[in-house]
Amino acid sequence: MYSTDKRILRLIDLLIFQRKISYVKEFCDEIGILTQSVSKIKKGSTHFTVNHIEKICSKYNVNANWIFGVEDEVFNDNNTIKLDI
Repeated sequence: MYSTDKRILRLIDLLIFQRKISYVKEFCDEIGILTQSVSKIKKGSTHFTVNHIEKICSKYNVNANWIFGVEDEVFNDNNTIKLDI
């Protein structure tokens, strides 16, 4: 599994924890993937695409540099949250 995939899967957990989403399906619907795709991503048989990452960053105000492992801050706002993968 790619490190970007791991970070996005952690992000889904964080969004649920913060109550920004209720279920994984809600996240999937927002970025245009099937819920089953998350299982395939966890198995390493498919990956989040650049298009998915663009939608994630736009919808949830996520720092793309965090997804790619360049920066520690998850979100692009003043609510600094750092996650280790």
